[in-house]
Amino acid sequence: MPLSITTNPAAGTAARALEIANSKLTDSLKRLSTGKRIANNYDDAGGEAVQLKMSAAITRYGTTKKNIQNAISFLQVQDGVMQTAVSIVSRMADLRTMADDVSKSDEDIENYNREYVVLKTQLRNLDSEEFNGKGVFSMTNVVATSEQGSGGPTVQFGSISLTQGGFALQSADTANASLTSLTTSQITSDLQSLANARAQNGAYQSVMNFAYDNASIGKTNLEMARSRIADVDIAEESGAFASNQILAQAASSMLAQANNVNRNTLLTLLG
Repeated sequence: MPLSITTNPAAGTAARALEIANSKLTDSLKRLSTGKRIANNYDDAGGEAVQLKMSAAITRYGTTKKNIQNAISFLQVQDGVMQTAVSIVSRMADLRTMADDVSKSDEDIENYNREYVVLKTQLRNLDSEEFNGKGVFSMTNVVATSEQGSGGPTVQFGSISLTQGGFALQSADTANASLTSLTTSQITSDLQSLANARAQNGAYQSVMNFAYDNASIGKTNLEMARSRIADVDIAEESGAFASNQILAQAASSMLAQANNVNRNTLLTLLG
């Protein structure tokens, strides 16, 4: 190779090697500092697109889990109100039985009737209970159980009315003006209706719990899938960083040597 004072091929080669080593070293630093395998979009454009979609799905799964939990809370509030209704109707049954006691005077029976009238009003009032501004017994609710939202699988639980619509509690019927006009069969029928409604409520809670578990599992699995695409292997990248660091140092040293070789040779030739 001829000796030239205007061009230094060795220095150019060393400079290019240093440039490549520094670029790789910078990418390794990015990966190690951010924890991301894809430091730049061009590293894996397809993988970046996939992991971005997965990230959005993971976020939706998290929101779906919260929605399901809120639906469970709604159902628990509804069931709590029905438990109160059962207690009220059971007390009415006690009053009706006591009113049949032949040892009780008309005044005693009237006192039982006064309590019955108050309980009847309270039973009707339960029908207007709300959860965050929504009627506990008057709303039809649809809850998505997957990250697809309303476009995917859903659970729908319909409205239940204590005194109107779905089933009407005869114990709260305004047509029953007094306790003695209420029959035992009506009370028994009301207790059965409440038992059926609570069973239905429990079934919906069970479904919601299974839906929550499924959403939780789906979110976890999707996070692991995304991790395999987007997250850096720290051990592997640490090794690459050390290698690139050595290459950068070696290239820098060789560049200095290449610059000195031609200068020393030229000085020798020129005397």
